[in-house]
Amino acid sequence: MTEQIERARTFHSLHVKGNPIVLYNAWDPGSAKIVEKAGAKAIATGSWPVAAAFGYADGEKIPLELALDNIKRIVAAVDLPVTMDLEGGYGVDPEIVARTVTLALRAGAVGFNFEDQVVGGSGLHDISVQVKRIEAAAAAVKASGIPAFINARTDIFLKAKP
Repeated sequence: MTEQIERARTFHSLHVKGNPIVLYNAWDPGSAKIVEKAGAKAIATGSWPVAAAFGYADGEKIPLELALDNIKRIVAAVDLPVTMDLEGGYGVDPEIVARTVTLALRAGAVGFNFEDQVVGGSGLHDISVQVKRIEAAAAAVKASGIPAFINARTDIFLKAKP
């Protein structure tokens, strides 16, 4: 069993009904080491802090290759499962989403956030579109052989009127 598969299984085991896992966002290897040393059970990343650490705005403005390199360095720096915030998958088309997921898994991530808001636009993706995007992400995970965790989140509360 590879170390990444072991970390993915560990990450799944941390999701227990009635006992939620608390994830702290790291943005680079140094912050990930601090989170690990503080007793975290897993490491998450947030799109905004990662982008800001490299001088970019949030919203898929950081080049995907740079974000992936950052995840590789974080994974190498800690002994914990690491999840990656993939924002909207760096594309609308399901094929692009699948490619992005595959690249994140190759970089060592064992899970990822995947949002439904239209990055760089307004509103949320139509449900039928988002279903296809999630299906493509799930197919990429299955094809990888890594039992990665998909957090297909919704940003409806961010888009709701006060």
